[in-house]
Amino acid sequence: MTKLKEIHKPERKGFFQLKPEQKRKAILFLNRWSVLFHVLLACGICFVIEWVSRHSFVEACAFVTDRNLVFLYNAFLVWATLLFVYIFKRRMAARVFISVFWLFLGVVNGIVLSKRVSPFGWTDLTMVGDLLTMKSNYFTNWQAAIAIAIVAVLCVMLVLLWKKGPKFQGRTHRMAGAFAVVAVVTFVVPGVTDAAKSSNVLTEYFSNLAQGYKDYGFVYSFTSSALDTGMSEPEGYSEEAIEAVLAKSNSGT
Repeated sequence: MTKLKEIHKPERKGFFQLKPEQKRKAILFLNRWSVLFHVLLACGICFVIEWVSRHSFVEACAFVTDRNLVFLYNAFLVWATLLFVYIFKRRMAARVFISVFWLFLGVVNGIVLSKRVSPFGWTDLTMVGDLLTMKSNYFTNWQAAIAIAIVAVLCVMLVLLWKKGPKFQGRTHRMAGAFAVVAVVTFVVPGVTDAAKSSNVLTEYFSNLAQGYKDYGFVYSFTSSALDTGMSEPEGYSEEAIEAVLAKSNSGT
């Protein structure tokens, strides 16, 4: 009786199944071109955010093609935040945390827009304490429980990734990285923003908030709402001054 020969199919090797030397070369390649990969990652994050916010894949594609400079500026803002990863040894964990942060805000905006006309802004974050009293307007008790569970699991996964995830094996130039981040945030981002505004790519004022978010993207619009929280306090304004005016008005003088 002839013995049948076993046919061995070649195993597919993933990244974690590579030989140490192959893995080292792959990591070296990814680290060398990480800035470029951050550009691609930022574009992907912005596209997903617009997809969720607009509740339409087609509209998100239209935003990318019709308002490509605005889309690239939104991606530029996300890319600038990704520079923070170079300060840490846990670069993968930091990269995932920043990506999840932006995607979380985009998902929240999509949920908010499914319940109301005005999009999610910085002022909504200042009213988180009132969320439980308004929850019936946005979600049911079951939806709230599911959302809390998802956020809790996500937080646990991020903490585990930070503690157990891979570390950058090269030399971490924390001071140089911090200087680069400060330089980009302090000079490059404002410079690019001013240039975009002067060339009418961006605008400082939204006559219609909902339309402004659609025209200029979530990342820029949300960031603008955080930086521009309204009119500054007038000179000489105080509680005592108001009481004095009211007292004068009530006395009829």
